[in-house]
Amino acid sequence: MLAKDSNASFYSNMPLDIFMGFAEKIGLSEGEDVDQIYEDIKESSLLIEFGSGYGRVIQALKTKNFQGQIVGIERVHELTEILKEKASENITIVEDDLCYLDWHREKADTILWMWSGILELTPDDQQKVITKAYDMLVDGGQLIIECPFNDSISKVGMLSNDKKIVVKEAWGVLDATLVESNDIENYSSNAGFSSHSLRKYETTTNLTRAIYTLIK
Repeated sequence: MLAKDSNASFYSNMPLDIFMGFAEKIGLSEGEDVDQIYEDIKESSLLIEFGSGYGRVIQALKTKNFQGQIVGIERVHELTEILKEKASENITIVEDDLCYLDWHREKADTILWMWSGILELTPDDQQKVITKAYDMLVDGGQLIIECPFNDSISKVGMLSNDKKIVVKEAWGVLDATLVESNDIENYSSNAGFSSHSLRKYETTTNLTRAIYTLIK
């Protein structure tokens, strides 16, 4: 079984209240990461979220009365069933794996990949998905990636010296690969983005997080 498939099993078996509890431990449960970027995304007519989970970011956008169309992409069936409860006239949920996603719909102004979603893929797949995001964006569109800043990881994982993060819980094991600023620089350049930038912030639980903005 590929690591990313094992990771999907980790989420399908994880109790929802524990998933939400992880967001509280990190300091993102109320959409604090969305607060950091909202001025940059609020005018987007189409916003796509990679890895929507239980709908934390979508709920934050709804709370802010975001007016554009939202497409949430999530591969874990159990989570898409939860997400569908948030579907509405301007919120569409797609059950698909980012590594195999074949997008033939309207191109987006903004793609969000939040709460360390990128870490759950191998470096090769991280590059693959960022390249795919490039093709899904309009010219001038932006891919925003939110994750730990370098080795400032959260309170839920163990970091080894080879950038691997392992989270072991009763319901499964999550394997992740830390992304650092130089990795994003390389991924961005290889995918064809015209520019990228880094902004750091601290969560409500004093964790240093990174927001990378890649412009097509």
